[in-house]
Amino acid sequence: MLQFKEFDLTDIEKIRKFFLTPTRFSCETNLVNLLVWQKKYANMYALKDGLLFIKSGGIEEETYRIPFGPDLKKGFEFLQEYTGKEFPPMWIQQGERYLDFKLLFGDFYEFIPQRDAFDYIYLQSDLANLSGKKYHSKRNHISAFTKKYNWRSEAITQQNIPQILECMEEWYTQNADKIDELMIVEKEGIRFMLENMQTLNIKGLAIFVDGKAVAFTLGSPINRDVFDVHIEKALPEYATAYTVINNEFAKSLSDYKYINREDDLGLEGLRKAKLSYKPHILLKKYLCISK
Repeated sequence: MLQFKEFDLTDIEKIRKFFLTPTRFSCETNLVNLLVWQKKYANMYALKDGLLFIKSGGIEEETYRIPFGPDLKKGFEFLQEYTGKEFPPMWIQQGERYLDFKLLFGDFYEFIPQRDAFDYIYLQSDLANLSGKKYHSKRNHISAFTKKYNWRSEAITQQNIPQILECMEEWYTQNADKIDELMIVEKEGIRFMLENMQTLNIKGLAIFVDGKAVAFTLGSPINRDVFDVHIEKALPEYATAYTVINNEFAKSLSDYKYINREDDLGLEGLRKAKLSYKPHILLKKYLCISK
């Protein structure tokens, strides 16, 4: 029988190897996200016979990922045994694993697209270069910011983390009227990433105006081809810094072909902003329930 446990920093090396396939794009195959959001989504894992199992959602809304490892059919049998259900509820992302699962079990499931959870995947070269008519407004934002402010970009290191934390605190104070459970977990997650940058392989960048940090971003690799941007914040009075830091961070990620900027949570403004950068892939996700 599978034995699930919470994710922990000590688990990194034995779990990360399951996620390194270059054809995987989803931010949900990123150990950092599983760690940061486990309080909100009750993320847990189990290992058995060279297979990795992940479940989320707590007792009432539990869903399971496609088992990671060489034997999908065997892994699914373990899930059936654990849940006592012939076809347990699954949470699945578009890709080769989705196709394999659908080939084996597609006749028994209803695949329900979860639009608010779709990942926005961009070409690194598009976000770094902002070439062509489709990015004209983005280039204008950067130009206007440069004319208005004396700014510089700087990689986040142990030396400037105190300034990043000040920027973070100021951002959450200025957005206090919007604070909810999700934002509380997010804030804790930012601290967690900054405290464990090396262990989690976190990369970060900040925008400084006259020596003050006014925007910052943090992310980590999904695999050798795909980089995942977890957090991006700019103080409200420097709103156009979002365009600047997006571009500057993308320039620093030249070792990667794709940048995953995660989902939009169904927020209209966030969806509009992410679509405005013309995603190369809108990565679909499905809730799969037994027919």
